[in-house]
Amino acid sequence: MIAERRDNLPTKATSFVGRKRELAEVAQALDAHRLVTLRGPAGVGKTRLALMAATAARDTFGQRAWLVELSSLADPELLAAEVAKALGLPDAGLPDEGGDPARVLARQLAEFELLLVLDTCEHLGDACAALAATLLDSCPDLRILATSREPLGAGGEHVVVVAPLDASAASSDAVELLLDRARSAVPGYALTAGNAAAVVRLCQKLDGIPLAIELAAVRLRSLTADEITDRLDDRFRILGTARTSTGRHRTLRAAVDWSYELCTPAEQRLWRVLSVFPGELSGAAAAAVGGPGTGEVLARLGEKSIIGPAAGPAGDRYVMLDTMREFGAEAARGPDRDAALRRHRDYFLAQAERAAAEAATREQVSWMTWAQQESGNLRAALDFSFTAPGEAGAGVRLTLALRNYWLMAGTFGEGMRWHELAMATRPGRAGDDRERAREGAWAAYGAGVLAAQQGDLATAGPLLDRAAAAAGELGDAALAAFTADGQGSVAFYGGDNKVAHERYATALDSFDAAGVVDPFALVCFSRLASAALVASDLDRAVALCEECVRRCDELGEQWARSTAIWTQAAARWLGGDAEGALLDSLRCLQVKEAIGDLHTATMCVDLIAVCLATRGGAALAGLAAGNEAADGSATGGDGADERSRVKEGALADFRRAAELGGAGDAMWQLLNAPLQMGQAYAEIRKDAAAKCQAALGGERFAAALRRGLALSLTEAIALARGEKAPAGPAGTRPLTRREREIAGLVADGLGNREIAGRLFLSKRTVDSHIEHIFGKLGFTARAQLCDWVLAQARL
Repeated sequence: MIAERRDNLPTKATSFVGRKRELAEVAQALDAHRLVTLRGPAGVGKTRLALMAATAARDTFGQRAWLVELSSLADPELLAAEVAKALGLPDAGLPDEGGDPARVLARQLAEFELLLVLDTCEHLGDACAALAATLLDSCPDLRILATSREPLGAGGEHVVVVAPLDASAASSDAVELLLDRARSAVPGYALTAGNAAAVVRLCQKLDGIPLAIELAAVRLRSLTADEITDRLDDRFRILGTARTSTGRHRTLRAAVDWSYELCTPAEQRLWRVLSVFPGELSGAAAAAVGGPGTGEVLARLGEKSIIGPAAGPAGDRYVMLDTMREFGAEAARGPDRDAALRRHRDYFLAQAERAAAEAATREQVSWMTWAQQESGNLRAALDFSFTAPGEAGAGVRLTLALRNYWLMAGTFGEGMRWHELAMATRPGRAGDDRERAREGAWAAYGAGVLAAQQGDLATAGPLLDRAAAAAGELGDAALAAFTADGQGSVAFYGGDNKVAHERYATALDSFDAAGVVDPFALVCFSRLASAALVASDLDRAVALCEECVRRCDELGEQWARSTAIWTQAAARWLGGDAEGALLDSLRCLQVKEAIGDLHTATMCVDLIAVCLATRGGAALAGLAAGNEAADGSATGGDGADERSRVKEGALADFRRAAELGGAGDAMWQLLNAPLQMGQAYAEIRKDAAAKCQAALGGERFAAALRRGLALSLTEAIALARGEKAPAGPAGTRPLTRREREIAGLVADGLGNREIAGRLFLSKRTVDSHIEHIFGKLGFTARAQLCDWVLAQARL
């Protein structure tokens, strides 16, 4: 996650050659502009240059740098969600009050100093420009580095043209690149008096385009540089004789086309087939779509640099460069490509349906990891199904199979989008074919429960009512149970605990009667237990949680089980067992962190804070009672020492609780979601904060709260476990590099407009920076900031 790591920049298997001048130019551009686009033709090395520039920014300034690869994204409406996913943030597909996911993402990123690398933007130019405008307007410490074959056209965009490598001499970057890549294919390959002129001529023939040079380097295993050049001359004659300075696309096309023709028919076929994968692919998926013998042919394509290993941990995963994918797609137009897309969709549909069937087993976490890893392929399969004639039925099936994944992973916005398409395809009216009506009803249920999780009760209620009516008409007992559960959540989140209790109880009985085994059916125990807690029926709540844990243990299920443990912890706290509640909260947190359920992990942090405040309060109350009993009597030194130790322990609990309260506030803001337990939950958090403030005093409480707000997710969870969070300036959130610069100018006596002119920023941006500085340091006046800057200078 962005909150956990400094960056996600991949470690490249090959070295970066040349481009020193370009790297310096990009660095200068990023220092002066907040949106920089690297523009250039396919294969010219825009992505590698962007990654090197981002790595330099990270290493030089300690700046967070995050790569978002967009080549596999076809739908511009999912852009904000894709960026959020790459950053490890909760679903930005969840819209704000204005219905704009980009504004949700902007709020999530507002406090980060971050260089965001948007790679391969040309097919999403308008969407990228709009997203950049929204993010840069709201995030004063954000910079965006984009790569595209054409400018985004956004306001304030600075374009850096990425030209081919210099190929003018034996010492040029293009020749250096060819030699570097040639050594991988032919160990010991070197420039000699006999081949130097031919190598330079080959690089010039390839116009210095890095991708074309890398493809040619592979051929040095069996051909000389002169022989490669001669064959390229033949290729140019086939493509047309005109080769001007603007003909670089023809140069790259010639290199790729020649590589294609040098492949065997089996390799050519697999190249075309693999072009249906929008991004990464596994060996198993390639074999399913490519057919028998794929493994051996896949290895040969790897040797010829048509595909390469995917970034990240070593494994059976591959990736094809965009240029290669585009060429393969063009070569496979017509029925053959449609057939490959269908096989691709069928493979992922079968896998998703298997995942859905095993969602409540020991394979649950593995399947969730698989769905996260294959999200690009799943989107491509859905997109094909809902756009290709006659394929929508499979798209509906895939949508229904992925419902639990979207719910459990918290990607509610994306799940809602596909469910809306499914509902439009399968409206579920009584006059429809029975199977179509059944699928439409399940789609309405999925959309309803996703809307409920987003807090959109006005949308959720009618959808769930529609699904419930269809369940009655169809005699679908399982659907009736699920819709009753969803209606219970609408009531619970809306504050009607009586109706919520009735609906949850009906759902639980119906699940058992219908023999439903599903994570969302199992978690109904916890939801009913929560309603029991609100009604102060603690014994029933604990019994329900224990039954849920028992059933989950039989199945090997983790997600619903850990939720039940959290609810049991809440019951223990309400029953006066703060220590037992603390232990259960930590057990739940361990699982939710591993699964990636940030919603419940946040609730764990909240409950641990409440338990600590309770424990601290009990300790202080015990001291007060002991002091009254000992009033007027002599006390020994050992007794005084013990009372001092207990008091210090209580105050430490209050400080940790206050810090966790601040961390919880930041986490709920990151989630952009309603407090899942409603008003009673909010009141408990508020009461714990008040106890901390009373025990610590206003100033120490505020300092602890600020420390908590400044913690990353990893640091917050470490603190919740009782581990020491990394130390920072006492009571303050660290300032970013830009904020420190502005703080120094404030101390020099400059006004906001003067600072804006000095730093080439808008006054509005400077105003926002200073607002953030005051918030982090807890200041209300410029004089306080001036004193702080002087104090820092003396450290």
